[in-house]
Amino acid sequence: MKIAIFGAGKAGKFLYESINIYAKDIDIVAFIDNKESGKVGELHVFKPDKFFEKYKSDIDAIFLAAGAQKTVKLMIDKIRKYSKCDIYMLHDISGKNRINPFLENGQINSRYLRKVRFSSEKPTLPYFEVPITDKCNLNCKGCLFACNAIKGSEHVSKEQIIKDAKRMAELFYDVPWIRILGGEPLMHPDIEEILSEYRNIYPDSEIDLCTNGLLITKMNESFFKCLIDNNITIHVSGYKPTYNQLDKIDEKLKEYKLVYTLLKRDDFAKYYTKQPTNDAKHSFENCIASGCRELYRGRLIRCSAVIAFEKFNEQFNTSYITKENEDWFDIHKPDINAFELKEKIDACSNACKYCDVDNMEEFSWDYAGNEAGLKDYTVD
Repeated sequence: MKIAIFGAGKAGKFLYESINIYAKDIDIVAFIDNKESGKVGELHVFKPDKFFEKYKSDIDAIFLAAGAQKTVKLMIDKIRKYSKCDIYMLHDISGKNRINPFLENGQINSRYLRKVRFSSEKPTLPYFEVPITDKCNLNCKGCLFACNAIKGSEHVSKEQIIKDAKRMAELFYDVPWIRILGGEPLMHPDIEEILSEYRNIYPDSEIDLCTNGLLITKMNESFFKCLIDNNITIHVSGYKPTYNQLDKIDEKLKEYKLVYTLLKRDDFAKYYTKQPTNDAKHSFENCIASGCRELYRGRLIRCSAVIAFEKFNEQFNTSYITKENEDWFDIHKPDINAFELKEKIDACSNACKYCDVDNMEEFSWDYAGNEAGLKDYTVD
C-alpha cells in the first residue's frame, strides 16, 4: 500500500514511527499538512494542493492523524476535493497515548485506524457530538453549553436520544467519530443503555464518552462492563475540583484496562457578544470550536453556541436569534436531502455574528458563583 500521512504534528509523527516499526509493507511517500512545510525524517511535507499535483493518482490511501474535529473535517473535505483514494482516520487517543494502530502481523487494527466510507447515495458526516443532559455537577464559568444557566436543567430522554441516533444513521452513510457528552453524561440514569444503543447503531464508529471525571470512582461494575463490551473510549477533562482525585480516577480506569485520556485542564475562554455585531464569515473561519455538530433534542445544530444562546434567552431574557435551516435543522422532517443538510451544516451561519474571536477572553477555570450570570459567558 502506498500512502501519505495528513498531519505533520505529534500524531502524524507517531503514526510514521509505528508504520516503520510494525507495518513495513506500507510505503509512505510524503506528509500533507495545511500549515507545516519542510521534512519529517526523509519525507517532504506538502500543502494539499501541491501534494495532489505531484501524486494525482499514484496513491492508495491517506492516513489522517489529527485530534481536532475541525481539522478532521477539513482534511476529509480537502482529500475528497482532489482524490477518491481511501481515507483512514487515526483514533484520536492513539497519538496521545501512543497506542500502536497495527496488529502483530502488520495489518491495520481497525479499532485505532479506521477506514472512512463514502457513497454516492448518502453523504458521510465526519463527526457529531451528543449532549445527553443539561445537568452538571460543576458550575464552570464560561461553560460552552451554558449548563449552569438554566435552573432545573433536565436530562434528554433515552427515547429521544436513541430516536435521533437512528435517524442520523438513516441520513448519513458513515459517521466515523461520535462523542457523548453533557452537561455531565455520567449523571444520566440511562447512560449504559444509551452507550449500548449507540454501539448497536454505529458498530464501527469511534465512540467517546467525555466527562469531568468526578463520578468515575463511584460508578458501579455494570458501567465499566458496558464500556468494555461496547469499545467506548473515556476522555476525562480534569478541572480544578478534580485535581485531588486524578490519581484515583487513573487507577480505576487502569483497573478495567479501558482506553482513555486523562487531561488536567485549566484553560477556559469566552467570546460571545450580546449583539450580532461581528463579521460572521471571519468568526466562522477563525472559530476555535468549528467542526462541532450537536445532535440535541431532535435537531442537528451547527454549534454549541446555538444551544447556549437559547438558554440565555430563557434565563436572562436576552434576544439571541437562532434560525431554523441555518443554525439548526429538524432531522425528523420526512423530506430532508442529506447532501444539502451536510452542505448547510458545514457553512457559516447567523449565530457566528455573536462570536468575537478577535477579543476572546481567556481565563483559568473558576466557579460561576452561586448563580451564573450573562457576564460569565460574554465579553461585552
